Amino acid sequence: MNKAEEFVSDLCGKSFLSLWSYENPQGKDPRKELCDLLVICEPDIIIFSVKDIKASNSGDMSLDWSRWRKKAIKDSCKQIYGAERWIKSATHVIRKDGLPGLPFPRPSERRVHRIAVAFGGQGQVPISFGNFGKGFIHVFDERSFAIVLQELNSISDFVKYLVDKEALYKAGVKTVFEGGEEDLLAAYLHAGRKFPLDHDVIVIGDCHWNDVSEKPEYKAKLLLDKESYVWDRLIETFCDDILYGTLEFGNSLAESELVVRTMARESRFYRRILGKTFLEFLKNSKGTRARIVPSPSEVTYVFLNCPHGEDRQYRVAELWNRCFIALGIHKNNKTVIGIATEQYEPGKGFSLDAVYLHFDNWSERERAHSEAMQKDLGFFVKPVETRFHEDEYPTV
Repeated sequence: MNKAEEFVSDLCGKSFLSLWSYENPQGKDPRKELCDLLVICEPDIIIFSVKDIKASNSGDMSLDWSRWRKKAIKDSCKQIYGAERWIKSATHVIRKDGLPGLPFPRPSERRVHRIAVAFGGQGQVPISFGNFGKGFIHVFDERSFAIVLQELNSISDFVKYLVDKEALYKAGVKTVFEGGEEDLLAAYLHAGRKFPLDHDVIVIGDCHWNDVSEKPEYKAKLLLDKESYVWDRLIETFCDDILYGTLEFGNSLAESELVVRTMARESRFYRRILGKTFLEFLKNSKGTRARIVPSPSEVTYVFLNCPHGEDRQYRVAELWNRCFIALGIHKNNKTVIGIATEQYEPGKGFSLDAVYLHFDNWSERERAHSEAMQKDLGFFVKPVETRFHEDEYPTV
């Protein structure tokens, strides 16, 4: 990988985490890379092509720009379309070492996003995005890509921006740029993470991002978001166990990935809430063995904290039972993730267990079974409910 590809891979690895990011995957020809980076997080597939082309300075600006666009953007588009064509007939990712990766989402459900990252224009060459013949392609330069990935550093936040931006293009709204992609992002965030589709033209000024990033509310958000990385570290711990084959749940990569994928699809704001709640639970767990935490994403989480030395099989069985009961308590949430660990003791390590339950239709039979189990086991019979309010951008 060259420095530009390493830069993009590093940003994506931090944003989408290791399990879903594939550097230089193989395609039909194992001697050639399919693309520079491939991110798979069902139902989303993100195809990246990265080019580092130095803009020439012949004295003919129009000619220089045209040559740079061809090498830095049009060649990327060709690679992206070719990768997408191969993916349509493939069943799973082929890693750069030839080993199989995650399966591709089902064709009827997958969403493909195409991204070209063009280095070397030094902010001097105008960059356009749109349909280059076989589907919409997002085009970033190195500065705008870094800002967008650092700001929208979860798969859900980033994909929502891509989808909304493509919808803006398809709606026929003309965007006039005085600034860069980061200024478009600033306008998007300032409007509550949406674009004005009812306008014919929107003008993107050249200081939007600087204005937004200097607001005290934005700085307060960044400070509070530090708590969200507790959730990232928890996901990455599970991912490491999956990748190194040391995980004790799940029979295959695809099954194990389902648990952490659900956790990873939480937005940065929801991760802040979950990370803060999980950390507080661990610190004060000696008085509380388990806790139910319904996420705004409509996934219910069950945290279980047991003393060191407690039988692992018993712990997993209890976690399953508590998750099933939690489904009955929060009937509108069809998915429950259970996470079990040990109570914190200095000098002692920890282990993790995870459970995934999903019911599309919670029947009368399941309801009766859940209520009977709750009564017999005494789990969550008299729960203490705690409510709190959290602003993504707190007023300072």
